Amino acid sequence: MAQNNKIGIGLLGTGNRGVYFGGSYFGSHPECELVGLCDIRPESLAFAKEKLGDIPATESLEQFLQLPGLDAVVICSNDHAHTEHTLASLRAGKHVYLEKPMAQSISDCDRMAEAGMLAKRVFMVGLELRYCSLMEEMKRIITSGEIGEIKIGTVVDNVSVGGDYYYHGARRHKDYVNSLILEKGTHSLDLANWLIDASPVKVYASSGLDVFGGDAPSDKRCRDCNEADTCAYYVDNRKGLEMDYGGVRIKDDLCVYGEDIDTEDNGLVLVDYDNGARLSYMECHFTPEYTREFMFTGTKGKITGFYNNEQEFKITVAKRHSKEVQTYYPERRSGGHGGGDSSIVKTFIELIRKGEPAMPGIWGARDSAAIAIAAAESVETGMPVRIPPNETLRLAGAVR
Repeated sequence: MAQNNKIGIGLLGTGNRGVYFGGSYFGSHPECELVGLCDIRPESLAFAKEKLGDIPATESLEQFLQLPGLDAVVICSNDHAHTEHTLASLRAGKHVYLEKPMAQSISDCDRMAEAGMLAKRVFMVGLELRYCSLMEEMKRIITSGEIGEIKIGTVVDNVSVGGDYYYHGARRHKDYVNSLILEKGTHSLDLANWLIDASPVKVYASSGLDVFGGDAPSDKRCRDCNEADTCAYYVDNRKGLEMDYGGVRIKDDLCVYGEDIDTEDNGLVLVDYDNGARLSYMECHFTPEYTREFMFTGTKGKITGFYNNEQEFKITVAKRHSKEVQTYYPERRSGGHGGGDSSIVKTFIELIRKGEPAMPGIWGARDSAAIAIAAAESVETGMPVRIPPNETLRLAGAVR
């Protein structure tokens, strides 16, 4: 424990999301204290110390996990490192809060879930949209039986900031990010799985790279471009970009039309579930709007949900054989992701204080990543891909 019986929090991965989350939520929580920082990049550690204070910092994972007073690790490292960092933290007896996506392979997700069960600690993945008011209300309505048993659904991710967020840096490459459906879409896929209350068994996907990428040299940068005044995706990498979850990210300024880009900028995914339900998911990174849209039809009616960062949340419920439509406007909450960021941190801290092993949402985190991973394989092969069940989670009675 840190001083004054506070929970000692360590940040593993001190990029912009880690510093934002550590400073705005864990670092400012009255029951927490930041006791350690870890990153393989010295410049990232320097940035974190500038923003968060003179906190013990190291480039060594082993040294980090041995820091005095370290109770819980908040993992905000790059996606490909999630498995190694989670397993090491759990083996060291730490509670773990892991940024999404869970991992880049289904087998790694399963290894991590099983390690969490053995460690008997609190292990959560940062799928914080489950904790925003819109999704809590949709879950309540569906669970109450208002629309009956869900049989089919559609989820849309409209990502107007795709060019700004992903195509100026490393995420433009599949070998780094796997796909943007995994990097970005796991939020919405997790919500679909949670609302349908089932696990995916088969996935078919089709995607394309239709706006970004092109014939610009792979090393071309905005800072050297003579079209800076007319390009909609020009960035000044000295100023950074304000993110949708809060804070500012200093980013690379590689040209979004580079010839090296191979990460698709749009995709369609069809999902079959083990309870017979079906889902279509669409993700597009060049739409005008930045919203999420949900529609589920059950045996008694239909529910729709609208999400944006301005929290203009709206739910409609229509019943079969009736002209009546009920409309709900869920409450606005403070904090990023519609209040989900603050709510999930609160839950994580409360579970640690409770002192019992807990892994809420881990099955859902595994299944949302599994859909995206299977979708990437389906795109490559042109064939449907089956998702193996996680028998360990099922037999343990884990909640999705």
